[in-house]
Amino acid sequence: MRIAVFVENRNGVGLASEILRTGGADAHSFHLLVADRDAKNAGRLEQEAAARCEGIAVHNLFPVDEGLDNAEFLEELGHRIRALVDEAGIDRLVFFDDQSQRGRRLAGTLGRTLPLVLVQDCHLNFRYRRTGTGRRDQSWYYGSSSPAIAAVCVWGPATAHHLLFRSADADPPVHITGALGHSDDPALLRAARTTDHRHAKKPDEPLRIAVLAQPLTRHSRLSREDHRERLAELRSALAEFGEVEVDPDPSVLDGYDLAVTFYATAYLQTLRAGTPLILFSPPPLNIVFPTISHPLLRNVGTLGELVDVVAALKRSAKFLANEHGEPLDHFLSFQDDVAGRVLRVVERAAVPVEPPAPRWTAKDDGRAGPSRAERALRAVRGRVERPRSLAVLGLGFDYVTGVAIPVLTYTQALLAQSPVDVRYFDLGAYGRYEDVLTDLADAEVVLINSLAPFWRSPLAGELVPALREQGRSVVVYAHETEYVMNFEGSRNALRHQEMVGLLPGLKVLCVSNAQADMFRGLGVSDPVVVYNTVPRDAHRARARPTPGARPRVVMVGSMQDRKGLDLFSRVAELAYGQGLPWRFAWIGQKTWRIGPSTLLSDRVEWMGALSRERVREELAASDVFFLSSVDDPMPLSVVEAVQQRLRTVTYHRVGSREVLDGVPGYRSFAEYTPESALDALRRVLDDEVSETEYGDVEELFDIPAFTARMTTALGLPGPGDAVPLPAAADGVPQDDPMPSRFPVAPAPSRQGTYVIEDFTRHLAAGRHDDALRVGEEILCRRQPVDVLVGMAEIRAGRGEAEEACRLLSAAAIVGGDRARVWTEIGRIADLLGARGRPVRQLARRESVRLRIGNQAARLLKRN
Repeated sequence: MRIAVFVENRNGVGLASEILRTGGADAHSFHLLVADRDAKNAGRLEQEAAARCEGIAVHNLFPVDEGLDNAEFLEELGHRIRALVDEAGIDRLVFFDDQSQRGRRLAGTLGRTLPLVLVQDCHLNFRYRRTGTGRRDQSWYYGSSSPAIAAVCVWGPATAHHLLFRSADADPPVHITGALGHSDDPALLRAARTTDHRHAKKPDEPLRIAVLAQPLTRHSRLSREDHRERLAELRSALAEFGEVEVDPDPSVLDGYDLAVTFYATAYLQTLRAGTPLILFSPPPLNIVFPTISHPLLRNVGTLGELVDVVAALKRSAKFLANEHGEPLDHFLSFQDDVAGRVLRVVERAAVPVEPPAPRWTAKDDGRAGPSRAERALRAVRGRVERPRSLAVLGLGFDYVTGVAIPVLTYTQALLAQSPVDVRYFDLGAYGRYEDVLTDLADAEVVLINSLAPFWRSPLAGELVPALREQGRSVVVYAHETEYVMNFEGSRNALRHQEMVGLLPGLKVLCVSNAQADMFRGLGVSDPVVVYNTVPRDAHRARARPTPGARPRVVMVGSMQDRKGLDLFSRVAELAYGQGLPWRFAWIGQKTWRIGPSTLLSDRVEWMGALSRERVREELAASDVFFLSSVDDPMPLSVVEAVQQRLRTVTYHRVGSREVLDGVPGYRSFAEYTPESALDALRRVLDDEVSETEYGDVEELFDIPAFTARMTTALGLPGPGDAVPLPAAADGVPQDDPMPSRFPVAPAPSRQGTYVIEDFTRHLAAGRHDDALRVGEEILCRRQPVDVLVGMAEIRAGRGEAEEACRLLSAAAIVGGDRARVWTEIGRIADLLGARGRPVRQLARRESVRLRIGNQAARLLKRN
């Protein structure tokens, strides 16, 4: 097969090289095409190709410095690309941008005659501050050349969501392959799973800051003047915190304490380097980078917010990352062999079939199309207004603990096939439930992940009734069973009782039938069993079918009594005492929930916390997965063991027995004793794993099956459900049928102790909006008089007399140096004109009275 790859820049050459080096590429011949009249740029592409695409020459469709104006160039490009395709017998063409001038011309010329495959080459998921009738940033239109394009390969589910549901007529065949050079990079995967960041500098040491100032003037994202002005303001504001460098070498970003960027995919480089990154979207810039939840990323919308984050980093050596946001996996699917996936899409691509022209007369050969009954049902379904916004509420979302993994995995699959806008909110970031209600204002369905928010946060008990009063659908996805309920009920008795009182009025999703029975006992009328799921990890090697001479028994889970630390240790001791050549290993971090009498045997290899990749490798290197938990609803580690065809043993009361009982390769023990568990391990080692039945269990927990169950339970539209497009006032569908229903970027509240210093800095610099923002944050906690007076002065200067008077009244009540306070009140009252006259008169009288009183007190003290 002859495959042409059209490149426009050095990045395109790099992506082409990834495809050329993948397995199976040798079966094809490749042609690297460019269309560039500029000798310097064409030379760079040729040098890059020579270095990265060995044996592949670059064919430029134009001699350098050919005398053509832009219109003539584009016209000629269409003729020359068509001639080359015919002459060289090209079977497929890969390109990376269908919205550039060259890309549009290429798609318009070759579409419907040659299979064109579009491969995503940069981050495309942006939101907008303002939407109107004019043309948007060109990234929004990426992939809209359909039906000319045979296939589009995208980085992750968020881009697939955008392409699939952007408009009524664009229906490109979208494939989530991952990002070439990124999705299969182990270093980036480790960085994406990082849960904390330890800054190298000590508090109050000067920072080394990199400003990544991409050319925002391209595609009219920002005017040249605005770009220069914002860059100058940025450098000036950051200068007080240390050394500032603009556009340093991306390969040495790990040498910086902080990076700042306006608009870029620079976050991939900074994550690899372990460098905190602030994504700064200044007000003139309409496009806004999405909020990603990661300890090394922070979104800000004003210079003042940016300065607050940098000041906090310098003061405390702690980076104030986003407290809310979507997981990185929504934008970047991590999977192995991305280039191979892309090549397989290219090999299977076919010229899109043009739909038949509409018939103006009915067919004579029987009934045309669906029956009347089917059409009537379709019309009714089309009018059903299904929810199109889902808010997931919890206490932290990462891949370290099992409680978040199923819902993170589910929303990735949901985005890839359903027109539902999904956002994550960390309840622990809020101080008032009213603030949560504000951020959830447009959420039609609220999914609370686990019961932990009811025990850990004082807000959940107030939030849930408020949401229900507003008519929202509130659903709880429970991961806890009787042991945890009893434990938390004894530690948080009042909140626990409050939660138990709320549960009968909520829809509860369960991970096992036993758990559902428990909730029925608590008054939940109809709990729904959806089970759970796990991500498709790159490393899922099968365990060996026959145990080795020294069988290895492994457990995965945090080290705590509920997970059976004592039982696991005593089984290892018992096996050693009986002379069995077995090896025991435990994977998981140590917790404080270990009793003083719990045995931690030396016969067990305590491996600590490992990456998911390492956990998969250790499972494959073992012979039995021994889940020693006394209580576990539906442990994900058992699902992973099943995926790797590992013999499995669990306690009789664990949820896994519901789906594995009777399956060859699985055993359970009814008595929670070392002897009973050891007997089950002996018996399972003699069993042969049933590939058929293990595969059936694996399918139950596979992502598509779980996604279908969750989507149905939540009442959300699935891939086959008709979703009516929102119409404008005149009944014509909007140009964006899938607008975001949530705030652009929920602003996290800061936990620092220096917010008054930040207020003073903004006030002195004339950044009044930021001063008011910080001032409001301060007033939620306490009411320092200087902040009240400063905010009153800003409001008075803006002519907001009523608000200014309210703040002055608070300042008069708070206290402090009364004479000085009344003097300041009188000064600000002068700014209010006639409205401030009585306030000014009162302030003068009080100021004089207090000064005389203070002077009299001093004289009396001397005498």
